[in-house]
Amino acid sequence: MHAFTGGDIGGKDELMFKKITALLLVVLCLMPFSGCKKKRNVEHLSCKDIVEAFHQAYGASYEPNVPIPDTLINSDFGLNISEMEEYYGEMPQIGLRCDRIVAVKANKGDADKVVERFEQAKKSFLKNNMEFSNSAKVNSALILQEGDFVCFFMLGDDYGGENIGENSTEEVEFYKEQQKIGEECWHNIFYEK
Repeated sequence: MHAFTGGDIGGKDELMFKKITALLLVVLCLMPFSGCKKKRNVEHLSCKDIVEAFHQAYGASYEPNVPIPDTLINSDFGLNISEMEEYYGEMPQIGLRCDRIVAVKANKGDADKVVERFEQAKKSFLKNNMEFSNSAKVNSALILQEGDFVCFFMLGDDYGGENIGENSTEEVEFYKEQQKIGEECWHNIFYEK
């Protein structure tokens, strides 16, 4: 048995070693292009543009129809205006509907703080979900981040199966599928198809 040590490569073995090394370098250089999609230029992207993209993605099942007032942006979502460059959100005019979307462009370095505030907001919505008619949808709310942009949303059709409001496996899975529409929309905002 012959152990490989850096200094004892000779002739044929050295040529094979160089070929394998070259092949590995080519593979490593191509890896960033294989699974990743090209990022879009979002320099002029507004939070209202993001919300409109979600509206288009959900179509007729998009329930929000009025802007979320600044007072609710602060009280319901705990957002601090000083940590945001821009924000926009929508909710249904009818108070018992839980559908919400808020898009934020955080100040540089503050996106993690916005994510934390959205996580706390989700916990509050779950804790106080008596005001909403749909706790399973509240539970499915997602928070997505891309650079300085952060989005909180709970959107989509309402579950129409059996055991409505009991968080059955079917109901939970239904809402997870509804939120995938938003995840795909978010990805398409920031990356080429």
